[in-house]
Amino acid sequence: MSRNITPLEPVQVAKPFFPAEDIDWITREIRSVLESGMLMQGKWVGAFEEAFAEYCGTRFARSVNSGLSALIGCLSYFDVREREVLVPTNTFLASANAVHWAGGRPVFVDIDPGTLLIDIRDLERRITDRTAGLVLVHGNGLIPPDLEEIVALCRARGLFVLEDAAHAAGSSQRGRRAGSLGEAAAFSMLATKIITSGGEGGMVTTDDEALADRITSLRFHGEDKTRGIQDRIGWSWRMTEIQAIAGLAQVRRLDQIVDLRMRVAARYDDAFGRLERVRPLPLPAGARNAYYKYPLWLAPPLDRQQVKVRLDAEFGVKSGTAYWPPCHLQPAYRDAFGHREGDYPAAEGALAQTIALPIHCDLTDEEIERVIAAVTAVCGF
Repeated sequence: MSRNITPLEPVQVAKPFFPAEDIDWITREIRSVLESGMLMQGKWVGAFEEAFAEYCGTRFARSVNSGLSALIGCLSYFDVREREVLVPTNTFLASANAVHWAGGRPVFVDIDPGTLLIDIRDLERRITDRTAGLVLVHGNGLIPPDLEEIVALCRARGLFVLEDAAHAAGSSQRGRRAGSLGEAAAFSMLATKIITSGGEGGMVTTDDEALADRITSLRFHGEDKTRGIQDRIGWSWRMTEIQAIAGLAQVRRLDQIVDLRMRVAARYDDAFGRLERVRPLPLPAGARNAYYKYPLWLAPPLDRQQVKVRLDAEFGVKSGTAYWPPCHLQPAYRDAFGHREGDYPAAEGALAQTIALPIHCDLTDEEIERVIAAVTAVCGF
């Protein structure tokens, strides 16, 4: 006699955090915007930018329609045309694509397998007289522990440092927040990120007034508002008032959001630190990690894909990667630049053995325990 087995409700990898009172406030203010007819670049965009700049500790914040636009706008200001820009190979492809769209050539850098972040030794080896700067990715939300050495190296060589902080809203190191650590920073407000402006959006932070003005110009077709003319070719990158309302509600909760995500990570760290065949990434002293992802390294002979399949099929636990394949092995760059397996051995080795577990603010205690039990059952023997 067969039994009907009810499948487990999936434990999702990511989910935005909108408490009921925020939803009520957002919908009320959206109604007032719709009634006013002022849907673009009004008071709410300005309020969101001001709050975000204050949070990061920068003079300026400028909203755009995506994290990619934020990166391209900054790179356009730095004028990377026909020059090289260093990018860690462990990142989402947008970090490199932005260099391409700004007219530069991305040059990938290997990673430290202990952090999955850029390796300063490989970074130094890849600097040439054609290098313009560095896109410094705070992968999975973690600011590089050797940040000061990286910035000092770049400044000694005359290179700009552009933070790709798409994963790192709310992250900090020794009290200094992501967004205030280089010449400029680019944030993503995609639905899966630490905070979101209603599903899409981006933000640039900087202390450089000229750079802030350039983003303001580029996001509206290159307009120079002081003269009312287009003096450069720009894009249509504006954020709407509706998006800004959602974003403002989120940035007001950002410390709480990071606290909740770090609470989940601490539970995982405690459980997985006891297992011999997995390894969580350490959190450096004095760091706050927003944990856009929670990477977990799997010791061979554990197979990343088999582990992912079993976690889902047997326990209803969804998982991702952090990232696989790395940028240099993505067909768009592998084929165009002639990259091959083995070119970046640290990234290839570490990322082939790394999964990303569910982490978001709405995870229940039962779901956290289910993730822990699932990983222990699949990887712990």
